[in-house]
Amino acid sequence: MSDDWTSVMWKNRSSSSLWVVTKSSYSFDWINDVLKSNIFDEYKSDGEATKFEIHGGASFKNRVSSGSCVMFCLEYDKWDSHSMEEVESLSSYYALKNVVILLSEGAAEEPLSGQMKDQCTFPILNFSKDQVTWYKNHLTFYSRKMGDMRDHVGGSAPWKGHKVGIFSRSSESEFKWLRIQLESGYFRHVIENVRPCFISNSGFQQFMTNVSNCSFGILYHTKNRGRINITDVTDSLYDEELEYMSGMLDKNVMVVVDDLQNADEEEKSRLLRSQPSIKEKAKDLFLFTTDEKKYLEPLVKMRNVIHGENK
Repeated sequence: MSDDWTSVMWKNRSSSSLWVVTKSSYSFDWINDVLKSNIFDEYKSDGEATKFEIHGGASFKNRVSSGSCVMFCLEYDKWDSHSMEEVESLSSYYALKNVVILLSEGAAEEPLSGQMKDQCTFPILNFSKDQVTWYKNHLTFYSRKMGDMRDHVGGSAPWKGHKVGIFSRSSESEFKWLRIQLESGYFRHVIENVRPCFISNSGFQQFMTNVSNCSFGILYHTKNRGRINITDVTDSLYDEELEYMSGMLDKNVMVVVDDLQNADEEEKSRLLRSQPSIKEKAKDLFLFTTDEKKYLEPLVKMRNVIHGENK
């Protein structure tokens, strides 16, 4: 068995630990960036890579085996029967209970072979080269937006956290990703619960009832409906709803526009100029691209697997 495995221990705010174990030649900077993002409830690392001692002493063995998860990371083309045997052997030696295999840098259309997948007894996460590149280039920007969102919600949150309603004419499946994020540990101390609230043309009374059951509202719109026509423009969809939410919730409202091709600050400024009621009646406007949903879904799966869910 080779002895070139190294490891870094991470801890999140709930004090559970995650060991990231790699071959010495593997560059896992992108994994560091992912774990620092708010998707993973702010994992913190001691920053020191240590030799994953194959025949380490009892102290090292206890530290590793007590971790809530150990994630072995390799390049896609380095995952073979020999690597699998090494992982199996290390896992057995350290009596590891929650082990995850993370492979990366393969082609997007390159699935893991059935034999290599079926023979492994641990969950396998496979990230393509395109996915890794996107995380390197865009994850920091996304994390900053989610941080701003939490600051807005937390700035007026009661001691139990806000009861948040996501109000939209779109189906719940369109903003499922947003609800998952708001229900994650990152928002734990500022949000008590999240509920979807459908808006219909003939149901304003129900809309008012839903608003009365919330302390914070998110008005959600997807570009998939055709246009960004929230308010102040021809055929706008949410003039009355935005005004009512702002008044009843003391402006504890945010507007989210989803499925855009471009979500930079220039696009945000353009929308606020053309639809000024958003700035007047909501705390902020948040823009998200189609790619953000596409590339964040695998990270949510990764988070769930690390936490021992949805294997």
